[in-house]
Amino acid sequence: MRTWLRAGLAALTFVHAATGVWTSFFPRSFYDDVPTVNDYPPFNEHLFRDFGAMNLAMAVVLGAAAVRLERTLVQIALAANLVWAVPHLVFHAAHPTGSALVAALAAVVVIPSVLLVLSRGASPAGALQRRSRW
Repeated sequence: MRTWLRAGLAALTFVHAATGVWTSFFPRSFYDDVPTVNDYPPFNEHLFRDFGAMNLAMAVVLGAAAVRLERTLVQIALAANLVWAVPHLVFHAAHPTGSALVAALAAVVVIPSVLLVLSRGASPAGALQRRSRW
């Protein structure tokens, strides 16, 4: 189970890191080149750079969870990811622009949801480390 959790967290980390770097450092490219993004004008550099920074912050939290595999950290990181991913999916489901996009966004909700369930079922002595006391 540790392998699945670590792999899933690493995948989510990569998605957020890649999105964060692209949006933070090349916001106009993100707006122009990602399908459907420029369907919602106008371009707002400040908003895109903030969105990129949020993705980079999420990558840090998910990456730390992947490395440490402490149950509480894993669950907080996955819950934080879902706080963003669920409303984003709902928006795109209500404003359909392509089934492939909605399917990809659904995966960004399904993957952390499954990982969250896996983390809850992990045995205390096995799959996930307990947080050490200071």
